[in-house]
Amino acid sequence: MRHLFLYIIAALFWATPLAAQEGNDLRQIYAQAESDYNIGRFDQAQQLLKEHLSGFSGNLKQNVYRLLALCNLAQDDLATSEKYARQLLDENPSYTSVQDPVRFVDIINRLKSGRGITITTASNQAESIFEAPVPVTLITEDMIRISSARNLKEVLLAFVPGITNVECNEESNMAMHGIFSAGQEKILIMLNGHRLNSYCTNVARPDFAISLEKVKQIEVLRGPASSLYGGVALTAVVNIITKGGLDIDGLEVKGGLGNYGQATASALFGKRYMDLDIFAWGKLYNADGEKVNIPVTKQLGTFPTPGDITIGGYNHRPTYDFGLTLKWKFLSLMHNTNFSKYVAPYTMSYFFAPYSYKDYRTFNGNLPGYANISHHTSLGYSQQFGKLDLSATIDYDSEIQTRYQVGADTLPEEFGYAIVPPGTDVRVIFTRGAFQYHHWQENNWSASIRGDYAYTLGNQHNGHINAGIHSSFFTLADSYYLEGDQFTRIVSTSDIGGRNLSRGNESAFDAYVQIKHKWKDLILNMGLRYDLKKRGAPEDFNKSDEAFNIHEWSPRLSVIYIRPKWNMKISYSKAFVDAPFFYRCNNLDTTMGLTDESEYLHAWQLSFATTQLGNDLNLECNLFYNKGENVVYPVGLFYTTSGKVRSYGAELTASYKPRRWQLYATATWMRFIEPDGILAKEEYESDLDRIIDTKIVGHHMYDVPGFTAALTAAYDATRNLSLHANAYFADKQIGHFESVDEGEYGINIYWNDLDIPSYVVCNLGFDYRIGRFAIAGNIHNLFNKTYSQGGTSIGPIRQQGRWALVSLSYKL
Repeated sequence: MRHLFLYIIAALFWATPLAAQEGNDLRQIYAQAESDYNIGRFDQAQQLLKEHLSGFSGNLKQNVYRLLALCNLAQDDLATSEKYARQLLDENPSYTSVQDPVRFVDIINRLKSGRGITITTASNQAESIFEAPVPVTLITEDMIRISSARNLKEVLLAFVPGITNVECNEESNMAMHGIFSAGQEKILIMLNGHRLNSYCTNVARPDFAISLEKVKQIEVLRGPASSLYGGVALTAVVNIITKGGLDIDGLEVKGGLGNYGQATASALFGKRYMDLDIFAWGKLYNADGEKVNIPVTKQLGTFPTPGDITIGGYNHRPTYDFGLTLKWKFLSLMHNTNFSKYVAPYTMSYFFAPYSYKDYRTFNGNLPGYANISHHTSLGYSQQFGKLDLSATIDYDSEIQTRYQVGADTLPEEFGYAIVPPGTDVRVIFTRGAFQYHHWQENNWSASIRGDYAYTLGNQHNGHINAGIHSSFFTLADSYYLEGDQFTRIVSTSDIGGRNLSRGNESAFDAYVQIKHKWKDLILNMGLRYDLKKRGAPEDFNKSDEAFNIHEWSPRLSVIYIRPKWNMKISYSKAFVDAPFFYRCNNLDTTMGLTDESEYLHAWQLSFATTQLGNDLNLECNLFYNKGENVVYPVGLFYTTSGKVRSYGAELTASYKPRRWQLYATATWMRFIEPDGILAKEEYESDLDRIIDTKIVGHHMYDVPGFTAALTAAYDATRNLSLHANAYFADKQIGHFESVDEGEYGINIYWNDLDIPSYVVCNLGFDYRIGRFAIAGNIHNLFNKTYSQGGTSIGPIRQQGRWALVSLSYKL
C-alpha cells in the first residue's frame, strides 16, 4: 500500500508539468486562432479551434466558443453563430459582451432573454421570432428527425397550427385556416428565399420532390405575406433553409427500404474551402403504393367498378430532388432540379372508380398521374456598405407539367364520352380505356434588387428601412392536349386552339418598402407593396390586353411589445393571389364560374408568447380573423369564384424540454361565418345546369376539421439511442360526394353531404448511432387506423395504413 501511495504521488508530480505544458500549447493555439480572425482568415481560425475543442476548459473554453461564434457571424452564418453563443452561455450564463460587434451583442441579449434563434423570412432581415411581425413557427433539423415525417406536408402538419390535411386525387395538398384550392396554390413555398410555386398554376407540391435530408430549418409565416412576397403568399409562407458546407463537412450517404415497395437513397456533400462554401444534395424515392380493395357497394362514383385503388404510390419513375449551393465571398449560386408523379387512386371526374393503372400506355416515360419536372436557378450578390446591406438576384425557373388522367376502364355506351376528331366527320364514343393527356412547359426569368438600411435616432430609437424592386417575364412555351381510348389509342390531338391551354406570356413588376422601428420595448413594423402584372391575352381570347392587367396594393401593419420573457403583437395585413395563367387561359371546361379578378385575404391577428416558464416551457397563443374575397374554390368538377369567406379561431403551440425529453404540441380551433356569394345557382351553358351548394354548414367548411391537434415527443434513452413518437388528431368533418344523372337538358350534377369521422394517427420511430453509422426506423400509422379524408376530389379518399421504413446512413 505504501508503494502504491508513493507511485500516485510521483505520477501527480510528473503529470503537473505535462498539464502545464498542454495548457500553454492550448493558449498558443487560441492566440493563433484569434490572430487569424483579426486578419479575416475565418476558416483557418475555426479549423484550428475545432481540432482542439475537446482539450479546452474553463475560461479558455468560454473564449473559444465566443471566437467560433464571431467567425460564423463574420461569414453571415447566423444559425451556427447562435449555436456557439448558446454554448458560451452554458459555460458562463452571466457572460456580458464587452467590445464585441453590435450584432453579437444583440445575439447574446436575445439568448439571455429567451427570444431564440434568428429568422429572416418575416421581414427580409435577421430578427428573432419575438420581433417578427406575424406569428412564426420555426422547425429545426432535430424537430424534423423526431417527427417521423416523410415529406414536407407531414412536417407542417406536425408542427404548424392552422395547417390541415386536404386530399386530392392527383397531388399533395393542404389548407391554411381552411382556405384551399385544387392544388397547393394558396401557400408560398420557397427554397432559400427562392419561389418554388409554378408561375402557370401557382402550385408547389409539398411531397417527396422536396427532400428533408437537405433541410437545416423551416421558417413558416402563419398569415398573409403579400406585402413582401406578392401573389401566392395568400395564407402563409414556408421558407426551406438548406444546410451549408460546414454543417456536413464531408459526405453523408443514406439508404432505406420499407413495405409497399418503398426504397430511398440520398447523399449530402458539404465543404468549406477558404471563402468557398459548397453544399450538394441528391435524393431518390420510390413506392409501389398500398393496394386497397374498395367494394362496389361503398364506391361513390357514378359507375362503380370492381378493383383496387393505389394509395401513396410514387412509382414507375422514382421521385428525385437534386441541388447545389455555392457561396463565395459576395456571390451565391443555387440550382435545384426535382421530379414527382403521384399515382391517382381513382379515375378522373365524377367516374371516381378504381382503374387498371399499368394497362395504360406511357407518355414521356410516365404512366397515368400528374407529373412535374422543375428547374430552379438563382444567382445572387450581397455586400454591406456601412449601415447599408445591398443584394441582387437573377432567377430562372422552368417546369414541364403533364396531367395524364384516366376516364374509366369501362363505361356504358349511353354515358360514354363522345368526340368528333378534327378533320373527320366520324363520331367516336369512349367506352373502354378512356384517357386524356395534357402537356405544357413554362419558363420564367426574374431579377430583383433589395436594400436594408439600419438607422439610429438618439439613444432610444433605431430601426431598419427595407426596400426592393422585382421584375419577371413568364412564357408558356409549349402546350398540347390529346384524348384516347382502348388504353393506348390516340384519337384526337390539339396543340393551339381547340381544347387546350393557350400559349402566351406575361410580365410583372413590383416594388415594396418596409419600416421596422424600435423604441424601448415597442416595435412598429409596417410595409407596403405594389404589384403590376401585364397579363397578355392569348389570340383565341376576345379581350384586350389592358383588360387582363392587374394593379394590386398590399399593406401590412404590426405593433409588437417585447419584454425579457414574453411578448405581444397585433397585426393587420392584406394579401392577394392572382388568378393563375392556367385558370384564365384554358378552355378545358374546368374554369366555369371564375372571374378574372384576384383573390384577396384580409387578416387580423393577436398573439401572446412567453418563454422559459419553469423548465424551458414555451407557450404561444394566437387569435385570428380572416376575411376572404373572390376566393376560388374547387367545387367538384369545376373551379368557381365563391365570393366572401370569413373565419375566426385560435392557435396554441407549446414546447417543453426537460432533461432527455423534447415535447412539442399544437392545437387549432376554427369556425366559419356563412359567407356571401357561395350559395348560388349558375347556368353556364344551355345543356348544363349546375347547382353549387354552400360549402359552409353550421360554421364548418367542407373537408376542414373544426379542431386539430398534434403532439411530438422524443426521449434520449442513451447517448446513442433516441426514441420518438407523434400523434395527429382531426375532429369530425362534413364531407361530400357528387352524383350524376341525365336530365331533360343534359347532365345534372348533385352535391351530397356525408360525415367524415374524427381520427387519430400515431407514428413511432427511433435513431441509433454507432460511430460513423446511424440506423433509423419509422412506422407511420402505427395502429393501422382506417380513415378517409376529403378535399378537392369528388369524394373522400382512403388514407394510408401502416407503413414502415428502415434506413442506414454513414458519414465519411
